[in-house]
This record gives sequence, structure tokens and C-alpha cells, in this order.
Amino acid sequence: MNETYVVVDKEIKLNKPVLIEGLPGLGLVGKIAADYMISELGAKKFAEMYSPFFPPQVVIQPDGTVRMMRNEFYYWHNDDKSKSDLLFIVGDHQGNTPESHYELVSKTVDVAEMLGAKLVYTLGGFATGRLPKKPKVFGAVTDKSMIRSLKSAGVSFERSGVAIVGAAGLLLGESSLRGMKGACLMGETHGQIIDARAAKSVLLVLQNLLDLKLDLGGLEKRAKETEQMIERAEKAKEQQQVLQSLPAPGEGPTYIR
Repeated sequence: MNETYVVVDKEIKLNKPVLIEGLPGLGLVGKIAADYMISELGAKKFAEMYSPFFPPQVVIQPDGTVRMMRNEFYYWHNDDKSKSDLLFIVGDHQGNTPESHYELVSKTVDVAEMLGAKLVYTLGGFATGRLPKKPKVFGAVTDKSMIRSLKSAGVSFERSGVAIVGAAGLLLGESSLRGMKGACLMGETHGQIIDARAAKSVLLVLQNLLDLKLDLGGLEKRAKETEQMIERAEKAKEQQQVLQSLPAPGEGPTYIR
């Protein structure tokens, strides 16, 4: 393999599709959110992207077989024909070099453009070094006309002057050059912890923007499980610190009873 290519398994037609990107990134916020949305809506896969820019490895599947690293395209038809269908790009990996990011994003926008997408939402995390109970969702847009509706949906625009690295940012830039509008929704997250609560915050905003209703109970359950794991890890760390502060066997005073 010497170039990136897309394998289309099924030819589809979409009604005013909106592209949603959720590739691995900070806290896996975007990936968790997009994968959960695909599962809840019952979206269907129709294409796969393969690239020499993905890590040189294969993934062992539950049945013991292996598959190449890949990203995947899914679609969902909205029963309400007055509203938009959805197009998703999710998968295993982003690029590993500046050049690869541009190529993978360009191929993604090619697919979205071919299917008639005019609007893009990229999902990701915004690292603040903490895990709040109610994470904020920070936003950035390609067109000022989008800001009002995003603010009404709960998006904060208080952070500026920072870069959006990787697909979440570059997809906005590339799609804008091709005449599409776009916004990045970034859930406030620690940055080093898989964060389902930040993903839930992003989906609360996105379902509002898309006029959808999703059952987010599964994400809340995952968030609580993560919090419990962190609490157990902190307790174990405290116990270890106490043990380390005690004198080693044979040290200190001894007593004869």
C-alpha cells in the first residue's frame, strides 16, 4: 500500500447530509461521542479508509481474525425528510505526520462533498487538567453566522487564540475551502483520562443543534465507572504513601514484651 484510498461497500444517497467527525483525540471525547451516536441511531457502515499513514499493525478481532487499521464511514437516514441525514467518519487513528493529516482529511472531505454535505461538526476534547461534574463545551466555527445558534445550544466561545490540532481542526479548514460551514465542539476534559462525561456534554449540545433525542444514560454509566476507578486508584496511592512512610522492618525501636 503506497497511498490512502477509500473502499465503498455500498452506494448511498443522502438528504442534506451533515458530516460528524469523531476520531481518537484528547480523552477520546470525540471518538466516544461519535461511536455512541452511531450505536444509538443504528447508523450503517458503507465505506472504509485505508492508508500507509496508519500505524504498521493489525487489530485482533473478537473471533481471532485480524484486520488492517482503518477509518470508517457511516450514514443514518432521518425519517423526517425536512431534516438532515447524518454522515460519520470514525475509526482507529488520525495521521502521524503533518502531511498525513492533510491527506486523510482531504480524502474525508472528498467523500462528504460527493454526498452533498454542506455542514460539518467535528468533536473533540479541550484539556483543562481537571474532570468537572458538568464539563463545558467550547466551540469554534468557520462562519460567524453560526455563533448565535451554538451559544443558544450551550457552547462557550470564551477560549480563543489556541490551536485545534489534528482532524478536528483541519477538517474545518479543508471543508471551508470547499464552501462548507463547520463547527468544532470540544468537551472540557482532563486530557489524560478517557472521558465519557465530556463526551456526554458534547452530545447534549449536538443533539440540540441537530434536533435529535438520544438516550445518554449509557454515557453517564461509563462516566460514573471512570470516577469510581479514579477514586480507587487515589485511595491505593494514599495507602502506598502511608506504607512508604513507615519504618522498614528492623528499623526504629524494638520492644520486649
